[in-house]
Amino acid sequence: MPELPEAESIARTLRDKLRGRRFTRTIVHRRDVIHGDATRLGSSLLNRRIKDVYREGKRVVILLDDCARIVIALGMTGRLTVERVRERVLPHTHLRVSLGRTGLELRFCDPRRFGGVWYLNGGDAHNGRRLSPLGVDALKVRADQFRALLKRNRRIKALLMDQRIIAGLGNIYCDESLHRARIHPLTCASSLTPGQTALLLHQIRVVLRAAIRLGGSTIMDYRNADGRPGGFQHKHRVYNRESLPCRTCKTPIIRIQAAGRSSHLCPRCQPMPAKP
Repeated sequence: MPELPEAESIARTLRDKLRGRRFTRTIVHRRDVIHGDATRLGSSLLNRRIKDVYREGKRVVILLDDCARIVIALGMTGRLTVERVRERVLPHTHLRVSLGRTGLELRFCDPRRFGGVWYLNGGDAHNGRRLSPLGVDALKVRADQFRALLKRNRRIKALLMDQRIIAGLGNIYCDESLHRARIHPLTCASSLTPGQTALLLHQIRVVLRAAIRLGGSTIMDYRNADGRPGGFQHKHRVYNRESLPCRTCKTPIIRIQAAGRSSHLCPRCQPMPAKP
């Protein structure tokens, strides 16, 4: 579930806690969630200083002192938190890395294991799954880039959710952005007018920035690195609101299948596109 706003909230929280500190002891509970260049992750991280923490798409990146990177893909249920070493370890916690003498450790928990941790140091060796390439970031895409990307004969929601084209958007923020732009998720992207395209990009930016300010959306188990839930779910206009009245026109929200996922929309604000 974590998308761009959740990953950004986690990265910002972690940046304050990790930057300048060193990793010490590493405990790997499941090696099948560890990928990349390191066969012995513990020795690779020993006494390594953390230079920065930032986001790429839906991923969280920890930059180390020699420019090696730890990339965490959160998948559907991933959580990345800083806990006291003596705190109870939650089930499905796959990786724990101590932070010097602080008594704290970074923990990666992922019940469904759709996510993972990649250690990338620029070497040729690679173990486990490879990271898929990312398209332009949803908050950084320029208007001309966005127009060019939408000139495809694909349904708009499927295109927006394709991380190889635009990175960061998932089910929640696609539904919310499309509703605000009054576009049905099954609309062909190439059929959108210049005005619709400009409005959609504007609404994507508005929705993502608002969600970041509120710490993301907690639908089930998302928490930031401090263990706090997000608050943007209270601002959702369509997502997870099936049968409830549209906040714009009071028409009941419906749920359909789009891009292989359940999609929420208002049938009045977002009419079904005419067949060509």
